[in-house]
Amino acid sequence: MHFSGFCFQGEEDLFSRFSHKSTYDVSGFSYGAQKACEEVVNRLNKSHRVHKLILYSPAFFQDKTEAYKRLQLSLFKKNKETYMQNFLKQIGINEENKRYFKEGNFNDLEDLLSYNWDADKLEFIVKKGVCIEVFLGECDEIIDAEIAKDFFASVAIVYFIRGANHCLINDTYHKNKKLNL
Repeated sequence: MHFSGFCFQGEEDLFSRFSHKSTYDVSGFSYGAQKACEEVVNRLNKSHRVHKLILYSPAFFQDKTEAYKRLQLSLFKKNKETYMQNFLKQIGINEENKRYFKEGNFNDLEDLLSYNWDADKLEFIVKKGVCIEVFLGECDEIIDAEIAKDFFASVAIVYFIRGANHCLINDTYHKNKKLNL
């Protein structure tokens, strides 16, 4: 099972090169990583089998101020189209992968900004025998990948991909492609 990121749908194949998933794995990209974590906790509480929790560029905003989060929401409300275009450029959408784009909504943005990654919840997942893998891009313009790496390092195998953006695509390529939405 895979959970999509904010403004994304069906993007799972973007990450197929990083993992060989089984039917017992749960994955998520960005906002979807938050949803994947919650799904794994729910499954484990019901004694369902889970092998891996795979988090691709998990949306991690615990290091951001409330003012930053309010500003993001305000900008989205003020001009959704401009916000979305800027967001997609920052996240790493290019001509080849814009087919995964879908329009975002305010409630999802609010949820992803306010989500608090709970270290105890992650410890619970690990104690239940689930392997957590986290993939982060060195050149991520959405989250601070260094802070996220430090946070997840105690409970997960963390892959820090040099030159990669939030979509885990080489950022040099991303900056050389013009996006036409």
